[in-house]
Amino acid sequence: MEKTIQSFEVTKGNKSGDLLSEMRRDQNLKIGLLACGYFEYWRMYRGLREEVVQDMQTIADRLGQKHDIIYPGLVETLDSADDAGQIFKNEHIDILVISQGTYCPDYFVHQALIHLADNTPLICFASQAHSAIDFNAGYDQSLRNSGPMGLIQLTGGFRKMGKFEKYEAIAGAIDDDQVYEDIDRLIQVFTTIKNLKNMTIGLVGHVFRGMYDFNFDKTSVTGMFGPHVMDINIDHLMTIYHENGDSDPRIKSLCEKSKSEYTVVNLEDEDIIRSARLGVALQDLVERYKLNGLVLLGQHHIEVKANASCYLGLSEILSNDQAIAVTEGDVLGCILSKVLKDFTGHTAFYGEWEEIDKSLNAIMLLGHGFIDPRECRTDRPVYIKPACENWGFKGNSVGFEASYPPGPVTMTHAIQDAKGWRLLISEGELLDTPSLKINESSMIIKVEKPVRQYFEDLMHFGFSHHSIAAPGHVGKQLECFARQLGMTVNWL
Repeated sequence: MEKTIQSFEVTKGNKSGDLLSEMRRDQNLKIGLLACGYFEYWRMYRGLREEVVQDMQTIADRLGQKHDIIYPGLVETLDSADDAGQIFKNEHIDILVISQGTYCPDYFVHQALIHLADNTPLICFASQAHSAIDFNAGYDQSLRNSGPMGLIQLTGGFRKMGKFEKYEAIAGAIDDDQVYEDIDRLIQVFTTIKNLKNMTIGLVGHVFRGMYDFNFDKTSVTGMFGPHVMDINIDHLMTIYHENGDSDPRIKSLCEKSKSEYTVVNLEDEDIIRSARLGVALQDLVERYKLNGLVLLGQHHIEVKANASCYLGLSEILSNDQAIAVTEGDVLGCILSKVLKDFTGHTAFYGEWEEIDKSLNAIMLLGHGFIDPRECRTDRPVYIKPACENWGFKGNSVGFEASYPPGPVTMTHAIQDAKGWRLLISEGELLDTPSLKINESSMIIKVEKPVRQYFEDLMHFGFSHHSIAAPGHVGKQLECFARQLGMTVNWL
């Protein structure tokens, strides 16, 4: 007799009809390179074709150092353009980079593109063989550097046709390292956009009461960014919590790790044990339901049930790269944390806009009790102290007090308002200031414009009270991300 298929609601992580059997992991994209030259020129200038072949191979080799490249060789006739397009189709490329070693008629490129979907991401690389004009070179070398003109012709045609409107553009010499770094960043943006579609975010609870700024429509979130938001009943978490019991050896192990790796202040062993038990249950929840992201409501929801804060568990989930994790029901904050981690290689700091310091021309971001310990300053202890806010547990529970090292930082968040989707982008400098002894993690960030005006502009823009921040300046990548998704950008 066939076994009845059941829902994840009752199978406790075993195979079900409405949950993927395996967690979807991020994948690298397959990059096609369409490199063109014009057959008419070969008979005019002996040796030019060989130079162009080598130029285009140089691009393929440089891209191939970091990416999975499909390169069918130089496209120089309409037949070879058609063949290249068929190869790209058969290989299921995700992105197409277009370059020209000489001017090439735009219909060659279009012949290749007819094999691909109209929404295939394009990077138009206006490449040239030399980074500087050679005043002694002949016309053959002008032809060798005429690819940018062909790309301008191509993109002008795209605009007139209303096709491939979201192409990205790069210009520079084939031996310029900066060019390939820029292309890498664009590929990272497209990679993130695609991987977001395979992201499952588990939501335990709901948006904290009020907080209208990041209440969300799950349909709109999936339609704009791609992730599936999965409601998880708190009973699912507490079932795991009780199944594990207080004798689970992982609880003792996490307690010992906490006391050896962090500086404990004003916490008893029992306080840490309760937080560790909840932390292990949260880790199991992520694994059981194949989650790439976890969004919790701790206040008067999880904390009162488990008699502990969520912060030790969330920090473990982040530091093990198990999932992206945030609190207060901020699903958009979870998505932007994923985006910033992809772009910077660092776990994002999950904070909220707080006070300003006019003398430092800086703004303070205040954390939410947890942090990725790997990101913290190495010249200062990472403290675990009594959580600074108590929303339902008895006595004390674990909260983190630490900060990231000084250096460049990018802040962002997204909002859907009456006029559509908008993305906030702000770059600043994390300052080397004394630590705040407030039982909470923080960032103090110097901004470019006068800080009073900065905060007033932030309010006029009307964004969420949460700020997602990560080391590095990645505003250009965020701007490309927003452009590809059709979001309005507000630079702050």
